[in-house]
Amino acid sequence: MVPVITSERSQRVEKLKEATHLKKYPICTEKARLMTETFMETEGEANIIRRAKALANLLDKITIFIEDGELIVGWPASKPMGFELEHNSTKWEDEEWEGEKGISFKEDEQFVITDKVWAEIKSLNKYWHTRTSVYRQGPLWDEERLWPYLQAGVRPPIWKNKEEGQHRGSAGGQLGYGGYFVCLDYAMLLNRGLNGLIEEAKEELRNLRFTSPDSVEKAYFLQSVIISHKAIIGYANRFAVLAAEMASKEADPTRKKELERIAATCQWVPANPARSFYEAMQSYWFIVLMLVCGVFPLGRFDQFMYPFYKKDIEEGRITANEALELLQCLRIKLMEPNHTFGKTYRQKHAGFARWNNMVIGGVTPDGKDATNDLTYLILEAAKRCQTPHHTISLRVHEGTPEALMLKAMELVKTGIGMPAFAGDKSYIEYLLSQGVPLNEARDYALVGCFDATIPGRSAIPAGITIFGVPIIFDFFMHNGIEPRTGRQVGPRTGELESFKTFDDLMRAFKEQFTYYSKLQAEWMGVWVQVGNEIDPNPITSSLMVDGIKYGKNIFSRKFPFNQAEALVPAGMINVVDSLAAIKKLVFEEKKVTMKELKAALWANWQGDRYQEIRKMCLSVPKFGNDDDYVDSIATELYQFFADMVATIPTNFGGTVKPSGVSVSAHGPIGAMTGATPDGRYAGEVVADGTMSPAQGRDTHGPIAVIKSASKIDQTPYQSTLLNMKFHPSTLETTEDMRKLSDFTKTYFAMGGKHIQFNIVSKETLLDAQKQPEKYRDLIVRVAGYSAYYVQLTKIIQDEIIQRMEYRKTA
Repeated sequence: MVPVITSERSQRVEKLKEATHLKKYPICTEKARLMTETFMETEGEANIIRRAKALANLLDKITIFIEDGELIVGWPASKPMGFELEHNSTKWEDEEWEGEKGISFKEDEQFVITDKVWAEIKSLNKYWHTRTSVYRQGPLWDEERLWPYLQAGVRPPIWKNKEEGQHRGSAGGQLGYGGYFVCLDYAMLLNRGLNGLIEEAKEELRNLRFTSPDSVEKAYFLQSVIISHKAIIGYANRFAVLAAEMASKEADPTRKKELERIAATCQWVPANPARSFYEAMQSYWFIVLMLVCGVFPLGRFDQFMYPFYKKDIEEGRITANEALELLQCLRIKLMEPNHTFGKTYRQKHAGFARWNNMVIGGVTPDGKDATNDLTYLILEAAKRCQTPHHTISLRVHEGTPEALMLKAMELVKTGIGMPAFAGDKSYIEYLLSQGVPLNEARDYALVGCFDATIPGRSAIPAGITIFGVPIIFDFFMHNGIEPRTGRQVGPRTGELESFKTFDDLMRAFKEQFTYYSKLQAEWMGVWVQVGNEIDPNPITSSLMVDGIKYGKNIFSRKFPFNQAEALVPAGMINVVDSLAAIKKLVFEEKKVTMKELKAALWANWQGDRYQEIRKMCLSVPKFGNDDDYVDSIATELYQFFADMVATIPTNFGGTVKPSGVSVSAHGPIGAMTGATPDGRYAGEVVADGTMSPAQGRDTHGPIAVIKSASKIDQTPYQSTLLNMKFHPSTLETTEDMRKLSDFTKTYFAMGGKHIQFNIVSKETLLDAQKQPEKYRDLIVRVAGYSAYYVQLTKIIQDEIIQRMEYRKTA
């Protein structure tokens, strides 16, 4: 049943939303200063205890405030919309703050930094420079394999040196710490409260006997859980006191009552079980503030929150409109945890990329349709409060109600790129193939962009390895040599002219592909293991299923569904199209010699003959047009990758998992890649996602796109990504929306895993580039996230413009 709501807009929400729009965002150091203060005082103590104490010091002292009109309270920074410097990020260099105009932080028009803040950053650098995860990894990079690989930029940006890695730095995020894509057991938190977890930890500690190898580790873990959760309760109580003080001075009786409710709520949750929908929302937000910046998943929100909503509705404590306003307030709160990196990494995460994925719909663990009133209200909240965050993903199955699909298409029609759609059939089949029981597989959520996970029962590190397949192909074309430097970084698989058949060439490329994939996996294993040791997280670890019983940090614990390492091949479609061009023009039709093709690529297609060759390359069938000639290569290459990575073991048991997203990495990857045989110029952006055709190359309509994509067996992948762009004229009527709904369901019935839509015209995007001040609210879908268009880099703006735009036909 669709809940009955009024059409009246919330003035409160409009005011709060407007406050998130700043011309310049402040860089703050209060978090880093308070955390560092504790770390300096606790040298020599167990690392997990130090982190718990540092969090306690932060939550006890950081500046807090309640903005006018707020219903849900708690901020991730000491200033509104601020970016708190991460205490243990890699060292910030002078060039990051005072370098190139418009790119360095000091010159970037999006940020404001004072001389006092910069001086404090320099001071913090001195302490943390040798204490970061990257610094600890440095001695492990050997000169023969791993270090040359890291400097080759296959996973851009290029590593600067062994001590500073990719020179990323970090500012913003939440109050907590730790690098995990983890969907917590939110239902357990809301129904037990942190006091329940504290008592469980105390009981485990009382019963602990130091008779096993893990007993000391467990004791430290349990102590850190108690310290951390008490600190969160204390933080909530600070807001209770502040709200009560504000209420005592408030003249407006309506606002006075709201502040009194905030005070009572923060006194009760998250310490105790939530007793209402409002308390559940506030408790949930306090915990979200403690999670990893940028990538924390919001879980199956309409499932674990529905019992609180249903009870309040039945008992007359809340109306659908009041719940709708709270859901809009949550969208506003999720605009606050801003996060950014150093200048090179900002290109990879363009537009303040974040992946706060709220999953709705799908089926229940027993296989029934999971749609409820909250499912509809969440979509309506996004329609009324149009912000890039949080992301919404709608799980679709055969029994998804038509009314829900039409409601989702109403939101898609707004152009904000939500919801994305996930096909239950493919996701559940993937989880079953990994040994996940059917009832748990049906309960999957999405983390990061679109990776499948089981809430409370599996974990992925927040560093999924997105690497550039076109970069690897570029090295392959030069027999393992990196063209930029002339270094031999990969195996010598043969000069291109030496291959007698296309199959010989394909075998050689797969050898290079395998070599770099294994290096990626090794890097990932080191990154996760070192991070697990120096950056343990008692909060996240304790909010997993049986987390306190196990008494281990999250990646010291073995989950039945182990996702500790995942590899993501970005730009694969450009390689597919390139291989098709080589196969047709060099080996079959013999219109071009391999030597001539290499010369054309090296010249970046400049010159009459080379332009002629480029035209021939462009004329070869391209992926996304339902042409088996090229689609068969895509099918083969994706299957090869899935089979190959499944043989790579991880440090944490099990094998590497294949994934398929791109963030905005297709920009930096393209910048690192020379001209490719698909007709692409050097430096141009590569294809986004993993199932998306290269920009503008899908010329045979949207049905041809999904037919090409569905030929790839997507089941072995824990995620895939298909972006499509439609002109607004295609969704003018209810019948239009019904057609797009049927189109989506058809793709999933054919084996598709994910699809999402941009509903925006090329003319609008071009005008937004010329007059950004007129389009500050224009939102587009980039990859696994949406962003304000004017906050994206020019490279990614142009990439979205270049995507094929489908218009309504007569």
